[in-house]
Amino acid sequence: MTTATIPSVAVIGLGAFGLVTVKNLLEEGFDVTGFDRNSSVGGLWSLSPEATVSALSSTSVNVSRERGCFTDFPFPDETGSYPTAGEVKKYLNDYCSHFNLWPNLHLQTSIAGIQRDEEARKWRLNVVRKGGIIEKLSFDKLVIATGPQNVPVIPDIPNANVFKGTITHSATFKDPTKFAGKNVVVLGIGNSAVDTSTSLIGHANKIYLAHRSGCLLLPRILNDGTSLDHAATYRTFAIRDFLETFVPQLAARFIDNMVATIQKTHYDFDPQWRIDTPTPSLTKRNPTVSYFIYDALREEKVISTHGIKRYAGPRSLEMDDGTVLEDVDAVVYCTGYQLELSWLGKYDPTVINPDTADEKQHDYAAPRLYQNIISHDQPDSLAFIGLALTIFPAFVIADLSAMALAQMWSKPELLPSDHEMQDRLAKHKAWRARVNVMANPAGKGPPPLQVETGHFLAWVQDVAGTWVNEHLSYNSLAAWILWWQDRELSKVLMDGVNSPHSYRLFDSHGRRKAWGGARDAVFHVNEEVKRRVEARKADGKVKIISGGVIAHS
Repeated sequence: MTTATIPSVAVIGLGAFGLVTVKNLLEEGFDVTGFDRNSSVGGLWSLSPEATVSALSSTSVNVSRERGCFTDFPFPDETGSYPTAGEVKKYLNDYCSHFNLWPNLHLQTSIAGIQRDEEARKWRLNVVRKGGIIEKLSFDKLVIATGPQNVPVIPDIPNANVFKGTITHSATFKDPTKFAGKNVVVLGIGNSAVDTSTSLIGHANKIYLAHRSGCLLLPRILNDGTSLDHAATYRTFAIRDFLETFVPQLAARFIDNMVATIQKTHYDFDPQWRIDTPTPSLTKRNPTVSYFIYDALREEKVISTHGIKRYAGPRSLEMDDGTVLEDVDAVVYCTGYQLELSWLGKYDPTVINPDTADEKQHDYAAPRLYQNIISHDQPDSLAFIGLALTIFPAFVIADLSAMALAQMWSKPELLPSDHEMQDRLAKHKAWRARVNVMANPAGKGPPPLQVETGHFLAWVQDVAGTWVNEHLSYNSLAAWILWWQDRELSKVLMDGVNSPHSYRLFDSHGRRKAWGGARDAVFHVNEEVKRRVEARKADGKVKIISGGVIAHS
Protein backbone atom coordinates (compact mmCIF):
# COMPACT_ATOMS: atom_id res chain seq x y z
CA MET A 1 0.00 0.00 0.00
CA THR A 2 1.29 3.46 -0.89
CA THR A 3 1.10 6.34 1.59
CA ALA A 4 -1.72 7.94 -0.40
CA THR A 5 -3.85 4.78 -0.24
CA ILE A 6 -3.28 3.61 3.32
CA PRO A 7 -6.73 2.52 4.55
CA SER A 8 -7.87 3.72 7.96
CA VAL A 9 -9.30 1.15 10.36
CA ALA A 10 -11.28 1.61 13.58
CA VAL A 11 -11.03 -1.21 16.13
CA ILE A 12 -13.74 -1.14 18.78
CA GLY A 13 -12.80 -2.89 22.02
CA LEU A 14 -9.32 -3.00 23.52
CA GLY A 15 -9.31 -6.22 25.41
CA ALA A 16 -6.90 -8.94 24.32
CA PHE A 17 -8.79 -9.43 21.03
CA GLY A 18 -8.72 -5.75 20.12
CA LEU A 19 -5.08 -5.21 21.07
CA VAL A 20 -3.81 -8.08 18.95
CA THR A 21 -5.97 -6.84 16.06
CA VAL A 22 -4.50 -3.33 16.30
CA LYS A 23 -0.99 -4.77 16.36
CA ASN A 24 -1.46 -7.10 13.37
CA LEU A 25 -3.17 -4.45 11.23
CA LEU A 26 -0.44 -1.92 12.01
CA GLU A 27 2.13 -4.54 11.06
CA GLU A 28 0.55 -4.77 7.59
CA GLY A 29 0.67 -0.99 7.12
CA PHE A 30 -2.91 0.03 7.98
CA ASP A 31 -3.70 3.31 9.76
CA VAL A 32 -5.34 1.92 12.91
CA THR A 33 -7.20 3.58 15.77
CA GLY A 34 -8.50 1.56 18.71
CA PHE A 35 -11.35 2.65 20.98
CA ASP A 36 -12.48 1.49 24.41
CA ARG A 37 -14.92 3.02 26.88
CA ASN A 38 -12.84 1.91 29.86
CA SER A 39 -9.91 3.79 31.37
CA SER A 40 -7.49 0.90 30.81
CA VAL A 41 -6.85 -1.81 28.26
CA GLY A 42 -7.43 -5.47 28.95
CA GLY A 43 -11.18 -5.94 28.76
CA LEU A 44 -12.38 -8.63 31.16
CA TRP A 45 -8.79 -9.03 32.46
CA SER A 46 -8.86 -5.51 33.80
CA LEU A 47 -10.41 -5.90 37.24
CA SER A 48 -13.37 -3.59 37.65
CA PRO A 49 -15.70 -2.97 40.61
CA GLU A 50 -18.40 -1.88 38.18
CA ALA A 51 -21.24 -4.06 36.86
CA THR A 52 -19.29 -5.12 33.79
CA VAL A 53 -17.80 -8.43 32.72
CA SER A 54 -14.42 -8.77 34.39
CA ALA A 55 -12.32 -11.37 36.14
CA LEU A 56 -12.14 -11.70 39.90
CA SER A 57 -8.92 -10.95 41.74
CA SER A 58 -8.76 -14.71 42.47
CA THR A 59 -9.23 -15.73 38.82
CA SER A 60 -6.50 -17.63 36.99
CA VAL A 61 -6.58 -18.54 33.31
CA ASN A 62 -7.40 -22.11 32.36
CA VAL A 63 -4.69 -22.34 29.70
CA SER A 64 -1.00 -22.55 30.56
CA ARG A 65 1.10 -19.49 29.82
CA GLU A 66 3.22 -21.60 27.45
CA ARG A 67 0.19 -22.16 25.19
CA GLY A 68 -1.97 -19.15 26.00
CA CYS A 69 0.24 -16.27 24.89
CA PHE A 70 0.39 -14.28 21.65
CA THR A 71 2.52 -15.66 18.83
CA ASP A 72 5.43 -13.24 19.14
CA PHE A 73 5.25 -12.15 22.78
CA PRO A 74 5.83 -14.74 25.54
CA PHE A 75 4.81 -14.33 29.14
CA PRO A 76 7.81 -13.48 31.36
CA ASP A 77 9.55 -16.51 32.91
CA GLU A 78 8.58 -15.39 36.40
CA THR A 79 4.87 -15.70 35.56
CA GLY A 80 3.04 -18.64 37.12
CA SER A 81 2.12 -21.64 34.96
CA TYR A 82 -1.49 -20.43 34.98
CA PRO A 83 -1.36 -16.62 35.16
CA THR A 84 -3.61 -14.71 37.51
CA ALA A 85 -5.90 -11.96 36.26
CA GLY A 86 -3.38 -9.40 37.49
CA GLU A 87 -0.55 -11.09 35.60
CA VAL A 88 -2.64 -11.16 32.40
CA LYS A 89 -3.45 -7.47 32.77
CA LYS A 90 0.26 -6.66 33.15
CA TYR A 91 1.06 -8.87 30.16
CA LEU A 92 -1.41 -6.96 27.97
CA ASN A 93 -0.05 -3.59 29.10
CA ASP A 94 3.50 -4.78 28.40
CA TYR A 95 2.32 -5.97 24.96
CA CYS A 96 1.13 -2.43 24.17
CA SER A 97 4.45 -0.96 25.27
CA HIS A 98 6.59 -3.54 23.46
CA PHE A 99 4.87 -2.95 20.12
CA ASN A 100 4.32 0.80 20.73
CA LEU A 101 0.54 0.56 20.44
CA TRP A 102 -0.29 3.32 22.93
CA PRO A 103 -0.36 6.21 20.39
CA ASN A 104 -3.07 4.32 18.47
CA LEU A 105 -5.30 3.60 21.48
CA HIS A 106 -8.11 5.91 22.63
CA LEU A 107 -9.40 5.04 26.12
CA GLN A 108 -12.44 6.44 27.94
CA THR A 109 -14.04 6.79 24.52
CA SER A 110 -17.49 5.36 23.83
CA ILE A 111 -19.15 4.70 20.49
CA ALA A 112 -22.50 6.49 20.35
CA GLY A 113 -23.43 5.57 16.81
CA ILE A 114 -22.22 3.81 13.65
CA GLN A 115 -23.49 4.43 10.14
CA ARG A 116 -22.35 3.21 6.76
CA ASP A 117 -21.93 5.84 4.02
CA GLU A 118 -22.22 3.68 0.91
CA GLU A 119 -21.58 6.51 -1.51
CA ALA A 120 -18.30 7.47 0.14
CA ARG A 121 -17.58 3.87 1.18
CA LYS A 122 -16.86 5.01 4.72
CA TRP A 123 -17.89 4.04 8.23
CA ARG A 124 -19.09 7.09 10.18
CA LEU A 125 -18.56 6.87 13.93
CA ASN A 126 -19.92 9.18 16.63
CA VAL A 127 -17.47 8.89 19.51
CA VAL A 128 -17.91 10.32 22.99
CA ARG A 129 -14.73 11.36 24.76
CA LYS A 130 -14.19 11.78 28.48
CA GLY A 131 -16.25 14.73 29.62
CA GLY A 132 -19.00 14.13 27.06
CA ILE A 133 -17.24 15.67 24.07
CA ILE A 134 -18.71 14.20 20.86
CA GLU A 135 -16.66 13.79 17.68
CA LYS A 136 -17.64 12.52 14.25
CA LEU A 137 -14.96 10.33 12.69
CA SER A 138 -14.71 8.42 9.40
CA PHE A 139 -12.87 5.19 8.63
CA ASP A 140 -12.44 2.97 5.61
CA LYS A 141 -12.76 -0.22 7.62
CA LEU A 142 -14.24 -1.32 10.93
CA VAL A 143 -13.38 -4.18 13.29
CA ILE A 144 -15.61 -5.15 16.22
CA ALA A 145 -13.46 -6.77 18.92
CA THR A 146 -15.77 -6.52 21.92
CA GLY A 147 -15.85 -10.30 22.33
CA PRO A 148 -18.65 -12.82 22.72
CA GLN A 149 -19.45 -12.13 26.37
CA ASN A 150 -21.31 -8.87 26.79
CA VAL A 151 -24.91 -9.51 27.95
CA PRO A 152 -25.60 -11.74 30.98
CA VAL A 153 -28.09 -14.57 30.50
CA ILE A 154 -30.67 -14.38 33.30
CA PRO A 155 -32.73 -17.57 33.76
CA ASP A 156 -36.50 -17.21 34.06
CA ILE A 157 -37.15 -18.94 37.38
CA PRO A 158 -40.76 -18.78 38.66
CA ASN A 159 -41.68 -16.62 41.65
CA ALA A 160 -38.45 -14.63 41.72
CA ASN A 161 -40.50 -11.65 42.88
CA VAL A 162 -41.27 -13.32 46.23
CA PHE A 163 -37.61 -13.77 47.13
CA LYS A 164 -36.34 -11.17 49.61
CA GLY A 165 -32.65 -12.05 49.38
CA THR A 166 -30.30 -10.75 46.71
CA ILE A 167 -30.26 -12.12 43.17
CA THR A 168 -27.24 -11.26 41.05
CA HIS A 169 -25.28 -12.49 38.04
CA SER A 170 -21.60 -13.40 38.01
CA ALA A 171 -21.03 -10.28 35.87
CA THR A 172 -21.63 -8.16 38.96
CA PHE A 173 -20.07 -10.55 41.48
CA LYS A 174 -16.84 -8.76 42.40
CA ASP A 175 -16.25 -8.99 46.14
CA PRO A 176 -16.91 -12.25 48.06
CA THR A 177 -16.45 -10.44 51.39
CA LYS A 178 -19.84 -8.79 50.83
CA PHE A 179 -21.40 -12.23 51.36
CA ALA A 180 -19.83 -12.74 54.78
CA GLY A 181 -21.99 -14.92 57.04
CA LYS A 182 -24.62 -15.49 54.34
CA ASN A 183 -26.06 -18.66 52.83
CA VAL A 184 -25.40 -18.44 49.09
CA VAL A 185 -26.66 -20.55 46.18
CA VAL A 186 -24.45 -20.44 43.08
CA LEU A 187 -26.34 -21.59 39.98
CA GLY A 188 -24.21 -23.28 37.32
CA ILE A 189 -21.41 -25.83 36.92
CA GLY A 190 -19.06 -24.03 34.52
CA ASN A 191 -15.82 -22.21 35.22
CA SER A 192 -17.45 -19.03 36.53
CA ALA A 193 -19.66 -21.09 38.89
CA VAL A 194 -16.79 -23.01 40.48
CA ASP A 195 -14.63 -19.87 40.67
CA THR A 196 -17.45 -17.98 42.34
CA SER A 197 -18.32 -20.75 44.81
CA THR A 198 -14.70 -21.39 45.85
CA SER A 199 -14.01 -17.65 46.22
CA LEU A 200 -16.81 -17.54 48.82
CA ILE A 201 -15.07 -20.07 51.07
CA GLY A 202 -14.03 -18.38 54.29
CA HIS A 203 -16.64 -15.65 53.83
CA ALA A 204 -20.09 -17.17 53.31
CA ASN A 205 -21.73 -19.33 55.96
CA LYS A 206 -23.02 -21.98 53.53
CA ILE A 207 -22.28 -22.34 49.82
CA TYR A 208 -24.48 -24.42 47.51
CA LEU A 209 -23.47 -25.29 43.94
CA ALA A 210 -26.78 -25.83 42.12
CA HIS A 211 -26.71 -27.60 38.76
CA ARG A 212 -28.94 -29.73 36.52
CA SER A 213 -26.22 -31.65 34.69
CA GLY A 214 -22.68 -32.81 35.18
CA CYS A 215 -19.50 -31.30 33.79
CA LEU A 216 -16.12 -32.35 32.55
CA LEU A 217 -14.00 -31.40 35.57
CA LEU A 218 -10.26 -31.31 34.92
CA PRO A 219 -7.22 -30.31 36.98
CA ARG A 220 -4.72 -27.76 35.70
CA ILE A 221 -1.75 -29.86 36.79
CA LEU A 222 -1.73 -33.63 36.20
CA ASN A 223 -0.43 -36.36 38.50
CA ASP A 224 2.94 -36.45 36.75
CA GLY A 225 3.47 -32.72 37.26
CA THR A 226 2.76 -31.70 33.66
CA SER A 227 0.18 -29.11 32.68
CA LEU A 228 -3.19 -30.31 31.41
CA ASP A 229 -2.93 -28.67 28.00
CA HIS A 230 0.65 -29.74 27.25
CA ALA A 231 -0.58 -33.16 26.15
CA ALA A 232 -2.35 -31.47 23.23
CA THR A 233 0.65 -31.64 20.89
CA TYR A 234 0.62 -30.90 17.18
CA ARG A 235 0.58 -34.65 16.50
CA THR A 236 -2.41 -35.17 18.81
CA PHE A 237 -4.35 -32.39 17.08
CA ALA A 238 -3.39 -33.76 13.66
CA ILE A 239 -4.86 -37.15 14.56
CA ARG A 240 -8.01 -35.56 15.96
CA ASP A 241 -8.44 -33.25 12.94
CA PHE A 242 -8.00 -36.18 10.53
CA LEU A 243 -10.67 -38.15 12.36
CA GLU A 244 -12.97 -35.11 12.56
CA THR A 245 -12.80 -34.71 8.79
CA PHE A 246 -13.41 -38.33 7.81
CA VAL A 247 -15.05 -40.03 10.82
CA PRO A 248 -16.39 -37.26 13.09
CA GLN A 249 -18.02 -39.63 15.59
CA LEU A 250 -14.70 -41.41 16.10
CA ALA A 251 -13.00 -38.03 16.55
CA ALA A 252 -15.47 -37.12 19.29
CA ARG A 253 -14.86 -40.45 21.04
CA PHE A 254 -11.09 -40.02 20.67
CA ILE A 255 -10.99 -36.67 22.48
CA ASP A 256 -13.77 -37.56 24.96
CA ASN A 257 -12.07 -40.80 25.97
CA MET A 258 -8.77 -38.97 26.45
CA VAL A 259 -10.21 -36.30 28.75
CA ALA A 260 -12.51 -38.77 30.53
CA THR A 261 -9.46 -40.83 31.42
CA ILE A 262 -7.82 -37.74 32.89
CA GLN A 263 -10.93 -37.00 34.93
CA LYS A 264 -11.24 -40.59 36.18
CA THR A 265 -7.60 -40.93 37.20
CA HIS A 266 -7.51 -37.62 39.05
CA TYR A 267 -10.86 -37.57 40.86
CA ASP A 268 -13.03 -39.92 42.86
CA PHE A 269 -16.46 -38.33 42.67
CA ASP A 270 -19.20 -38.89 45.22
CA PRO A 271 -22.27 -39.98 43.18
CA GLN A 272 -24.40 -37.51 45.14
CA TRP A 273 -22.49 -34.63 43.55
CA ARG A 274 -23.75 -35.70 40.07
CA ILE A 275 -20.58 -34.26 38.51
CA ASP A 276 -20.18 -37.12 36.02
CA THR A 277 -23.77 -38.26 35.52
CA PRO A 278 -23.30 -38.09 32.63
CA THR A 279 -20.12 -36.27 31.67
CA PRO A 280 -20.90 -34.05 28.67
CA SER A 281 -18.93 -34.46 25.47
CA LEU A 282 -16.18 -31.92 24.85
CA THR A 283 -17.83 -31.34 21.46
CA LYS A 284 -20.83 -29.90 23.29
CA ARG A 285 -19.46 -28.16 26.34
CA ASN A 286 -16.18 -26.64 27.42
CA PRO A 287 -14.46 -28.32 30.38
CA THR A 288 -14.55 -26.90 33.88
CA VAL A 289 -10.97 -26.45 35.07
CA SER A 290 -10.34 -25.90 38.77
CA TYR A 291 -7.73 -26.58 41.41
CA PHE A 292 -10.06 -26.23 44.35
CA ILE A 293 -13.67 -27.30 43.71
CA TYR A 294 -12.98 -31.04 44.13
CA ASP A 295 -11.50 -30.64 47.58
CA ALA A 296 -14.16 -28.07 48.50
CA LEU A 297 -16.86 -30.64 47.69
CA ARG A 298 -15.03 -33.43 49.55
CA GLU A 299 -14.68 -31.27 52.64
CA GLU A 300 -18.29 -30.01 52.30
CA LYS A 301 -17.15 -26.42 52.12
CA VAL A 302 -19.28 -26.34 48.97
CA ILE A 303 -22.44 -28.46 48.79
CA SER A 304 -23.60 -29.87 45.46
CA THR A 305 -27.34 -29.66 44.94
CA HIS A 306 -29.95 -29.80 42.18
CA GLY A 307 -31.00 -26.95 39.94
CA ILE A 308 -33.50 -24.33 41.08
CA LYS A 309 -37.11 -25.21 40.21
CA ARG A 310 -38.70 -22.10 41.72
CA TYR A 311 -38.43 -19.51 44.44
CA ALA A 312 -40.60 -20.91 47.23
CA GLY A 313 -40.62 -17.99 49.66
CA PRO A 314 -38.80 -14.91 50.94
CA ARG A 315 -35.75 -16.98 51.88
CA SER A 316 -36.42 -20.42 50.37
CA LEU A 317 -35.84 -22.26 47.09
CA GLU A 318 -37.47 -25.42 45.78
CA MET A 319 -34.95 -27.52 43.90
CA ASP A 320 -35.54 -29.84 40.93
CA ASP A 321 -35.56 -32.94 43.15
CA GLY A 322 -38.28 -31.48 45.39
CA THR A 323 -36.07 -30.54 48.32
CA VAL A 324 -36.36 -27.05 49.76
CA LEU A 325 -33.41 -24.92 50.82
CA GLU A 326 -34.29 -22.62 53.69
CA ASP A 327 -32.63 -19.46 55.00
CA VAL A 328 -31.07 -18.57 51.64
CA ASP A 329 -29.69 -15.04 51.61
CA ALA A 330 -28.33 -14.75 48.08
CA VAL A 331 -28.43 -16.41 44.66
CA VAL A 332 -25.66 -15.88 42.12
CA TYR A 333 -26.46 -16.83 38.51
CA CYS A 334 -23.38 -18.19 36.72
CA THR A 335 -25.40 -18.84 33.60
CA GLY A 336 -23.21 -17.34 30.91
CA TYR A 337 -23.60 -14.53 28.42
CA GLN A 338 -25.27 -13.79 25.13
CA LEU A 339 -23.82 -11.86 22.22
CA GLU A 340 -25.42 -8.43 21.76
CA LEU A 341 -24.64 -6.47 18.61
CA SER A 342 -27.97 -4.72 17.98
CA TRP A 343 -26.15 -1.37 18.10
CA LEU A 344 -24.80 -2.26 14.66
CA GLY A 345 -28.32 -2.08 13.19
CA LYS A 346 -28.61 -3.87 9.85
CA TYR A 347 -24.97 -4.89 10.08
CA ASP A 348 -25.60 -7.02 13.18
CA PRO A 349 -24.46 -10.41 11.79
CA THR A 350 -26.73 -12.40 14.12
CA VAL A 351 -29.92 -10.99 12.55
CA ILE A 352 -31.29 -13.56 10.10
CA ASN A 353 -33.16 -11.16 7.79
CA PRO A 354 -31.78 -7.64 8.39
CA ASP A 355 -33.86 -6.01 5.65
CA THR A 356 -37.27 -7.16 6.91
CA ALA A 357 -39.51 -4.94 9.03
CA ASP A 358 -40.66 -7.90 11.13
CA GLU A 359 -39.47 -8.52 14.67
CA LYS A 360 -35.82 -9.46 14.37
CA GLN A 361 -34.89 -13.12 14.59
CA HIS A 362 -31.35 -13.93 15.68
CA ASP A 363 -29.03 -16.85 15.00
CA TYR A 364 -26.18 -16.57 17.49
CA ALA A 365 -24.71 -19.97 16.60
CA ALA A 366 -24.38 -19.25 12.87
CA PRO A 367 -23.97 -15.49 12.31
CA ARG A 368 -23.68 -14.11 8.79
CA LEU A 369 -19.90 -14.10 9.02
CA TYR A 370 -17.39 -15.97 6.90
CA GLN A 371 -15.40 -18.13 9.34
CA ASN A 372 -17.06 -16.04 12.10
CA ILE A 373 -14.76 -13.16 11.07
CA ILE A 374 -15.72 -11.50 7.76
CA SER A 375 -19.10 -9.80 7.29
CA HIS A 376 -21.23 -11.22 4.48
CA ASP A 377 -22.60 -7.73 3.81
CA GLN A 378 -19.32 -5.78 3.82
CA PRO A 379 -16.49 -8.33 3.45
CA ASP A 380 -13.90 -5.74 2.47
CA SER A 381 -14.60 -3.34 5.36
CA LEU A 382 -16.36 -5.00 8.32
CA ALA A 383 -14.96 -7.80 10.47
CA PHE A 384 -15.24 -9.32 13.93
CA ILE A 385 -12.39 -10.69 16.03
CA GLY A 386 -13.19 -12.95 18.98
CA LEU A 387 -16.35 -14.62 17.65
CA ALA A 388 -14.60 -17.68 16.19
CA LEU A 389 -14.51 -19.96 19.24
CA THR A 390 -12.63 -23.25 19.09
CA ILE A 391 -11.13 -25.85 21.40
CA PHE A 392 -7.88 -23.92 21.29
CA PRO A 393 -6.34 -21.05 23.34
CA ALA A 394 -8.34 -17.86 22.80
CA PHE A 395 -5.33 -15.51 22.61
CA VAL A 396 -3.77 -17.64 19.86
CA ILE A 397 -6.99 -17.90 17.85
CA ALA A 398 -7.47 -14.12 18.07
CA ASP A 399 -3.87 -13.54 16.94
CA LEU A 400 -4.22 -15.90 13.97
CA SER A 401 -7.63 -14.43 13.09
CA ALA A 402 -6.21 -10.90 13.11
CA MET A 403 -3.27 -12.03 10.96
CA ALA A 404 -5.68 -13.60 8.46
CA LEU A 405 -7.87 -10.48 8.43
CA ALA A 406 -4.86 -8.25 7.78
CA GLN A 407 -3.90 -10.43 4.83
CA MET A 408 -7.40 -10.49 3.33
CA TRP A 409 -7.77 -6.73 3.59
CA SER A 410 -4.32 -5.99 2.20
CA LYS A 411 -4.64 -8.58 -0.60
CA PRO A 412 -8.22 -8.45 -1.97
CA GLU A 413 -7.68 -11.64 -3.98
CA LEU A 414 -7.77 -13.51 -0.67
CA LEU A 415 -11.28 -12.28 0.17
CA PRO A 416 -14.00 -14.91 -0.22
CA SER A 417 -16.60 -14.63 -2.96
CA ASP A 418 -20.28 -14.47 -2.07
CA HIS A 419 -20.60 -18.10 -3.19
CA GLU A 420 -17.74 -19.15 -0.90
CA MET A 421 -19.31 -17.33 2.06
CA GLN A 422 -22.73 -18.92 1.55
CA ASP A 423 -21.21 -22.36 1.01
CA ARG A 424 -19.13 -22.08 4.20
CA LEU A 425 -22.18 -20.98 6.22
CA ALA A 426 -24.19 -23.96 4.95
CA LYS A 427 -21.36 -26.35 5.87
CA HIS A 428 -21.04 -24.72 9.29
CA LYS A 429 -24.76 -25.26 9.97
CA ALA A 430 -24.51 -28.86 8.78
CA TRP A 431 -21.57 -29.46 11.12
CA ARG A 432 -23.47 -28.06 14.09
CA ALA A 433 -26.48 -30.23 13.29
CA ARG A 434 -24.24 -33.30 13.03
CA VAL A 435 -22.51 -32.62 16.36
CA ASN A 436 -25.87 -32.04 18.06
CA VAL A 437 -26.90 -35.66 17.57
CA MET A 438 -23.62 -37.51 17.95
CA ALA A 439 -21.32 -38.53 20.80
CA ASN A 440 -22.38 -38.19 24.40
CA PRO A 441 -25.99 -36.90 24.50
CA ALA A 442 -25.44 -34.65 27.54
CA GLY A 443 -25.69 -30.97 26.73
CA LYS A 444 -27.54 -28.93 24.12
CA GLY A 445 -24.94 -28.94 21.38
CA PRO A 446 -21.78 -26.92 20.77
CA PRO A 447 -21.55 -23.53 22.49
CA PRO A 448 -22.87 -20.66 20.37
CA LEU A 449 -20.18 -19.30 18.03
CA GLN A 450 -18.04 -22.46 18.22
CA VAL A 451 -16.54 -23.39 14.87
CA GLU A 452 -15.15 -26.67 13.58
CA THR A 453 -11.67 -26.64 15.10
CA GLY A 454 -9.74 -28.67 12.52
CA HIS A 455 -11.19 -26.89 9.51
CA PHE A 456 -10.86 -23.43 11.05
CA LEU A 457 -7.25 -23.89 12.15
CA ALA A 458 -6.24 -25.12 8.70
CA TRP A 459 -8.00 -22.20 6.99
CA VAL A 460 -6.76 -19.43 9.31
CA GLN A 461 -3.16 -20.65 9.19
CA ASP A 462 -3.26 -20.85 5.41
CA VAL A 463 -4.65 -17.33 4.95
CA ALA A 464 -2.36 -15.84 7.59
CA GLY A 465 0.62 -17.55 5.96
CA THR A 466 2.10 -19.38 8.95
CA TRP A 467 3.21 -22.41 6.87
CA VAL A 468 3.31 -24.60 9.99
CA ASN A 469 1.20 -27.37 8.48
CA GLU A 470 3.34 -27.34 5.34
CA HIS A 471 6.44 -27.95 7.49
CA LEU A 472 4.93 -30.76 9.55
CA SER A 473 2.55 -32.63 7.25
CA TYR A 474 3.71 -36.09 6.12
CA ASN A 475 2.74 -35.41 2.48
CA SER A 476 4.71 -32.15 2.24
CA LEU A 477 8.20 -31.85 0.77
CA ALA A 478 8.89 -28.88 3.09
CA ALA A 479 8.20 -31.12 6.10
CA TRP A 480 10.73 -33.74 4.98
CA ILE A 481 13.31 -31.04 4.26
CA LEU A 482 12.81 -29.60 7.75
CA TRP A 483 13.10 -33.09 9.27
CA TRP A 484 16.35 -33.69 7.37
CA GLN A 485 17.93 -30.28 7.97
CA ASP A 486 16.67 -29.47 11.49
CA ARG A 487 15.50 -32.69 13.10
CA GLU A 488 15.54 -31.21 16.58
CA LEU A 489 13.12 -28.45 15.59
CA SER A 490 10.92 -30.84 13.63
CA LYS A 491 10.60 -33.13 16.65
CA VAL A 492 9.83 -30.40 19.20
CA LEU A 493 7.20 -28.88 16.90
CA MET A 494 5.51 -32.24 16.39
CA ASP A 495 5.64 -33.70 19.90
CA GLY A 496 6.63 -30.89 22.26
CA VAL A 497 4.49 -28.18 23.80
CA ASN A 498 2.26 -26.76 21.06
CA SER A 499 3.82 -23.31 21.32
CA PRO A 500 2.12 -20.31 19.66
CA HIS A 501 5.58 -19.10 18.61
CA SER A 502 5.62 -21.79 15.90
CA TYR A 503 3.21 -19.62 13.91
CA ARG A 504 5.94 -16.97 13.53
CA LEU A 505 8.75 -19.35 12.55
CA PHE A 506 8.68 -19.76 8.80
CA ASP A 507 9.06 -17.45 5.82
CA SER A 508 5.55 -16.43 4.84
CA HIS A 509 6.33 -15.58 1.19
CA GLY A 510 4.80 -12.12 1.57
CA ARG A 511 2.15 -12.89 4.19
CA ARG A 512 2.43 -12.35 7.96
CA LYS A 513 5.80 -11.27 9.34
CA ALA A 514 8.07 -13.89 10.85
CA TRP A 515 9.66 -13.28 14.25
CA GLY A 516 13.41 -13.70 14.50
CA GLY A 517 13.12 -14.94 18.07
CA ALA A 518 10.53 -17.62 17.34
CA ARG A 519 12.90 -20.61 17.15
CA ASP A 520 14.64 -19.75 20.42
CA ALA A 521 11.25 -19.09 22.05
CA VAL A 522 9.90 -22.52 21.01
CA PHE A 523 12.89 -24.29 22.53
CA HIS A 524 12.85 -22.07 25.62
CA VAL A 525 9.19 -22.91 26.25
CA ASN A 526 9.91 -26.64 26.14
CA GLU A 527 13.01 -26.35 28.31
CA GLU A 528 11.17 -24.20 30.83
CA VAL A 529 8.32 -26.71 31.00
CA LYS A 530 10.74 -29.56 31.74
CA ARG A 531 12.41 -27.45 34.42
CA ARG A 532 9.08 -26.66 36.09
CA VAL A 533 7.95 -30.29 36.09
CA GLU A 534 11.22 -31.43 37.67
CA ALA A 535 11.01 -28.61 40.21
CA ARG A 536 7.48 -29.62 41.18
CA LYS A 537 8.57 -33.22 41.71
CA ALA A 538 11.71 -32.27 43.63
CA ASP A 539 9.89 -29.82 45.88
CA GLY A 540 6.96 -32.15 46.51
CA LYS A 541 4.53 -29.63 45.08
CA VAL A 542 2.53 -32.28 43.29
CA LYS A 543 0.61 -34.32 45.81
CA ILE A 544 -2.09 -36.92 45.28
CA ILE A 545 -4.94 -36.83 47.81
CA SER A 546 -7.59 -39.53 47.32
CA GLY A 547 -7.24 -39.24 43.58
CA GLY A 548 -7.29 -35.42 43.57
CA VAL A 549 -4.38 -33.20 42.74
CA ILE A 550 -3.23 -30.17 44.66
CA ALA A 551 -0.49 -28.35 42.82
CA HIS A 552 1.33 -25.11 43.50
CA SER A 553 3.58 -23.60 40.87
